[in-house]
This record gives sequence, C-alpha cells and structure tokens, in this order.
Amino acid sequence: MEDEILVQQLKKGSREAFDLLYEKYKNLVIRTAYLITGNKPDSEDVAQETFVKVYLHITELKNDAGFKPWMMRILVRTAYRTGKKKSREVPDDEIERLSESQTLVSPLGQMIKREEAEMISRAVAALPIKQKAVVVLYYYNELSVGEIAELLGCREGTVKSRLHTARKFLKGKLESQMDIKGRAQ
Repeated sequence: MEDEILVQQLKKGSREAFDLLYEKYKNLVIRTAYLITGNKPDSEDVAQETFVKVYLHITELKNDAGFKPWMMRILVRTAYRTGKKKSREVPDDEIERLSESQTLVSPLGQMIKREEAEMISRAVAALPIKQKAVVVLYYYNELSVGEIAELLGCREGTVKSRLHTARKFLKGKLESQMDIKGRAQ
C-alpha cells in the first residue's frame, strides 16, 4: 500500500495504517538513528521519539505523498538534539556489521575488511553531528544532495559544504590511522 493512502488513513485515526507505516520504515529509522547517534540506546530512543512525533503530528503533514522526507526530517532533528544533549558518540561493534560485506572468502580478507570498517566507523563517529548526519544520509541511506537538503531544510550548497568538510576530515583521520597502524607493524 502506498504511503499516501496510509497517511490519509492515519489522519483519520487508523491504528492499522500507523502499524503498516511503522513496519515499513522501522529498520530505516533505527539504522539511520544509530549511524547518527553512534550507540544503540540513543538510537532506540530517537527512533521511538520519531514515531511518537509522527503519530502525534501527522495532521500537520500538508503533502501526504511526502511522508518519508517529513518523517526523516523529524528523525534527523531528534537525533541532532540527542547528540547535542549526550555528546557521547562512541560506536560499538554493530556499526561494523552494518558496513561489512559478506562477499569476502578468505579469513585474511575478512579481517582486513573488518579493520577497515572499524577505522571508518571510528572516523565517522568523530565527526560533528551535522556533518555526521549528512554523511550517513548520503553514503548509508544513499540519498541525493537535493533530497538531503530538503530533508534537513537547508540549501544544497550547505549539504555539499558539509560533505566536503566531512570528507576532508575523514581522509585526514583515516590517513593518520593508517600511519599509526603502519608504524605499529
């Protein structure tokens, strides 16, 4: 069933429509919240708060077909607030599993892939929250710059600038981690 129809039903008070929207988007919301907040408890809180806000404010949505970007805006803003409040962005092992590929065959290849994912996870976790959100939305959720700008309520140039700054930071961070790793061996 299309989002537009479900949103119309939800606006009329249909609990079933809400449940269907929840089932459709819960994994995306939890994954995105996790990648922005960097830890499981905060991501679960952000996801729950996002769905509560969706339920309570659904009548404020003007364009029923624009449900997903509207919901993602709520999610990102909620994650920003949580990140600012807690200012603890220590990732655990789950983020590695999200970014790992199961296609490598050799144990050495798997170990190298796991180490690379760990380095990337640490580097992304060290980004400021607004840059981290843009990186997560762009690389993990595969949204376009235009979609991210609409979702965050900012200009495309702002998104491009945040991506550029984040890439520069990540490159430096990863290069320094590689240097340290190279010297340790």
